[in-house]
Amino acid sequence: MDEIGYGLLDRTMIHRLTEQWHYGGIGVIVVQLHGGPSASVYEALTGWMNEQRRLVWRYRMENDFFYFLQRGKSDEQLDKLVGRALAGLRERLGRAFSRETLQAPSTERALAGFAIGHALAYPSGIGRSAEATIYYAVKEAQHAVMRQQIREEAAAAVFEPAAAAEAEAYAESPNASARESGKPAAERARAGGPSPFPIGELAKSIPTFHPNALVSDLARMFEANPHVQGAVIAVEGRPLGLVMKENMNQLLAGQFGLPLYWNRPIAKIMDEEALVVDGSWPVEQVAQMAMARDMSRLYHVVIITQGDKLIGAASVRSILECLTQLRTEEALTANPLTGLPGNAPIQREIQRRIDGRRPLAIVYADLDYFKWFNDCFGFSQGDELIRFLGSVLQQAALTAGGRDDFIGHIGGDDFILLSECSDPERLCRLMIDRFNGGVGAYGGGDAPAVTDRSGHPVAQQGVTLSLSLLLWDGEQPVTAAAVSQAAARLKKRAKSISGSACVSGSVYEEKHLGEGKT
Repeated sequence: MDEIGYGLLDRTMIHRLTEQWHYGGIGVIVVQLHGGPSASVYEALTGWMNEQRRLVWRYRMENDFFYFLQRGKSDEQLDKLVGRALAGLRERLGRAFSRETLQAPSTERALAGFAIGHALAYPSGIGRSAEATIYYAVKEAQHAVMRQQIREEAAAAVFEPAAAAEAEAYAESPNASARESGKPAAERARAGGPSPFPIGELAKSIPTFHPNALVSDLARMFEANPHVQGAVIAVEGRPLGLVMKENMNQLLAGQFGLPLYWNRPIAKIMDEEALVVDGSWPVEQVAQMAMARDMSRLYHVVIITQGDKLIGAASVRSILECLTQLRTEEALTANPLTGLPGNAPIQREIQRRIDGRRPLAIVYADLDYFKWFNDCFGFSQGDELIRFLGSVLQQAALTAGGRDDFIGHIGGDDFILLSECSDPERLCRLMIDRFNGGVGAYGGGDAPAVTDRSGHPVAQQGVTLSLSLLLWDGEQPVTAAAVSQAAARLKKRAKSISGSACVSGSVYEEKHLGEGKT
């Protein structure tokens, strides 16, 4: 939704809308459907349209729907007319999506939805043409749609600081460990979202011009390449500014535009405040920066560099589509029990940390005698215990972990935590303390004799926690497979120790550095 198609503002449409707009203007409503219209959603849109006696024009561009309402001579004010239409539209679409999401798998329920924006266009008394007035109203409505979408994406991607503080305070309160599993997953989450996706992956080639090139050269390039929407002004690969085709055309269309600018250097018309970002920056961060720009720059492409050298540009549409895809992948790959990332994102995150070549602590967490627990107390209590373990890792990461900790759920009772904190041994001790302090709340009543997987009695009080702490210096070459193999060896040693324990070692030469034995 970063441009307006040629078919939207044609002569017939402009004439139709402005025939009677002196009665009170035009109301513009834009609807964007996430994922496209299904049969029931399309039916809802059609039903709503049939109710709108003041609907004078409509247009569709892929998953974007544009509606234009016109006030009659004796109708209520335009804002009230559009307000009623919006209320009915939201109600119909809300019902349609509610029916669909109830029938969809749980991982897809958060993906369906819609965004609505609107604006009012009145006849201008300052010499602006009808086409320009309606054009800016459509842009304003699109702006509202994109603002809504970026807020939703940011809410899904970012753990609010206030919630983090609340979670930390809750974790430090008495008996927090025993109560944590009852909290909603969104409140328990601190780490473990999708790996930061670098904006550089979205970089597409874009024409470049020297600042001394003529505006006429740029105009001819745009005319010969109708799908190109912008050009970067650069010197020796270093971007200095941006010219968008739409802005250049508006400038040249003025009364004195051509004689003033046609044979002048491009530097005279370029935007020197274009958004320039490094290719390593996360796409979520860039999206927020792009949407925070002035309205006049909201749809400008984002210039992407690497080491101050231009590598390409990304449109607002591509950035928002990427965010949607990331949220989709997150929902599809998350463990349904804990909501934490599953195996695919875990492997990507391990590789990302290896590529970053910074010292890393890798903690594998596994429950001892979990099969016995499930057999004794049932799978429902077993699920609660697994959720409790996930919350223990998150609480510990909040208290003693690093700013960029990642927590994943491998499956069953196996978890992983990746941390760059300064004291990983303290982090593991805290996990064991919190687990031992809260595990007694699960199972209920006196536990029968503990047995191993073969059914033989063992001298044990109940379920315990085994941690494997792998340390990597960030320098010695390593692979994700080597990390997994070393963790398996350490976990075997940790599980051989009675009680909750932690065994530490390097990726290649593990050694017993101590244990959190109780």
